[in-house]
Amino acid sequence: MNELPFFDVDVRVCGGPGLGPFPDVPELLSEMDYYGVEKALVQHGNIAGGGAVLTNDELAEALQDDTEHRLLGVWCLLPSQCDEIPAPDELFRQMKEKRIAALTLYPGDHRFEPCRMTLGKVMDAAAERRIPVLLKGFSEKWPEIYRFVETFPDNIMIHCDNWGKWGHDRQVRPLLENFPNFYYALSGYWVMGGIRDLVERYGSRRILYGSGFPFYSQGSGMLQLRYSGMDSETVADIAGRNLERLMKEVQL
Repeated sequence: MNELPFFDVDVRVCGGPGLGPFPDVPELLSEMDYYGVEKALVQHGNIAGGGAVLTNDELAEALQDDTEHRLLGVWCLLPSQCDEIPAPDELFRQMKEKRIAALTLYPGDHRFEPCRMTLGKVMDAAAERRIPVLLKGFSEKWPEIYRFVETFPDNIMIHCDNWGKWGHDRQVRPLLENFPNFYYALSGYWVMGGIRDLVERYGSRRILYGSGFPFYSQGSGMLQLRYSGMDSETVADIAGRNLERLMKEVQL
């Protein structure tokens, strides 16, 4: 394995119609071995089109191929009013059973408003249990992201920046500045000197290595991190120790 503890926060497997080739779990593990990634937090690649219920089940089944337990899954939330997703206690019981450690949501694709009225119960319960919520399904609608983070400041939120490339510093830095539970993953963040500047301003604790695989190579983000000019302890924190700490705090 790699000398750095790379733990990738932003990986997808199991695609769907019209999405092109997505890796299955054995292919992902082979890719991780090639680049030296020890662990990964994994989402289903077809959440938007396949829906939360189907893709949650498919992801749980796919993770059974990870016999070494290097992967943790991410399930998608829906509003409670239509009884598609179990109540929080049952949801968390199932997450523990299936090796699911984080949540996400796709409000635009799944036709609901991401607010306290629709998601308050499960979001409050997730905050108490320190379960991270990945902001992957907002299609970079920044006003909506801002409202959501403001509504649920006690929740751990992880934004994975892999749309539009080159970074979204003007949108992300106010969130890092104002919300101590907001974390920023570096998927697609290709800004010369950008990582080091983020760390100098906001510390390294809330910056996470993410690849955006399979859209991006797991190696490209590694290269930028290795040659960021930061000390080895800071690089190791971002590479994987920060996410490892978050996963140890999850209570399921």
